[in-house]
Amino acid sequence: MKILYYRVALSLACIMFIFPAIAVTSPMKKSAVINTLFAETKPQCIGRYVIDVPQSFNNQLRDMIFIDDFKISSKWMYPPAFQQRIKLREQELRETINKPGNDPKNAPFIKERILLPEGKGVIFDSNRPGSDDLYRRLEAHVYVNKVAFIITTNIRDFSAPKYRGRKSEYLKTTTEEQTNTKPAKLAALQSLISRLSGRQDEEIPKEKGVCIPNGFIRDDGMPHKEKVTFSFITDEFVFGVYTNNTYTGSNYTLFNRSDEIDKFLRSVNQHTIKKYKLSPDGISSQAWLSGGTQTITNSEARENVMFPTYDFDLYAHEADAIPDKPWLTMGIGNESLKTRYSEAQMVEIWDRLVNSLRYK
Repeated sequence: MKILYYRVALSLACIMFIFPAIAVTSPMKKSAVINTLFAETKPQCIGRYVIDVPQSFNNQLRDMIFIDDFKISSKWMYPPAFQQRIKLREQELRETINKPGNDPKNAPFIKERILLPEGKGVIFDSNRPGSDDLYRRLEAHVYVNKVAFIITTNIRDFSAPKYRGRKSEYLKTTTEEQTNTKPAKLAALQSLISRLSGRQDEEIPKEKGVCIPNGFIRDDGMPHKEKVTFSFITDEFVFGVYTNNTYTGSNYTLFNRSDEIDKFLRSVNQHTIKKYKLSPDGISSQAWLSGGTQTITNSEARENVMFPTYDFDLYAHEADAIPDKPWLTMGIGNESLKTRYSEAQMVEIWDRLVNSLRYK
């Protein structure tokens, strides 16, 4: 997804593999291959959108979730494993004060341990390694519907008497509230936890809210920043989806960036396969599909071999994004991956994926 990387910073994995040679197939066989891939599909709820992917596709990225100032990661886990995770993490935090770079005067490393109601987990208020203890971190370990979540955010707290002088200097350029962000951040974190539930990615919640990997956050009627990334890594290519409701509508759309994109494609020896507008489920979108060649090293033969490379990208609601209909991009790329699919097959895979895009 070279164009995708060039235009927006996405958190998609880069994988290096070597695969068998590409076979030339008839049009009938091309369709048969793709029909087999899509014989069974499943919906995936991503942010405030839904797409259908082949049954064999599974999201591999579960820690690129940002809601307001909170970073979230998720993982399916049995209760005993979750309790063990908390125990080990607490031990690790308590012992960190003895590691190089941490001043004993900032002890204890864990300032507060807050138990969540109904045995859902715990919130640690702890120092940040290598920093004075006025700069700390809230770290929540939450267990709901068989999913373990870790939610983190940084806080600032000048309330200790030893920071009286630094607080006075800080107040010259800010407010009293900003000298201790813990109360507001903790309240926001507890609200977030109360609206969080675990789910399988193919489960589509009926309530209004945002889908995250393994989870769902119910709306509370307040505005929130939402950035969610999914990445489906196959043996043939990577398919990524990223939605960000902090982007507002702009005339600087994909097609309005044509000159710089064309220049970039020439610089990497790629060409445009096609670019077009589409509107699945009324979602205003623009797509740009490019192709070219790439060099992959055959480690056994100790030689470089040329293979096709594909970079397909879609941008939705670039010009008219609003919180309930946020900006979204998706892309397919096989950089450093040798795919057995032909160009026509890759385009057909792409068409089936993007045409399934719809609002949650």
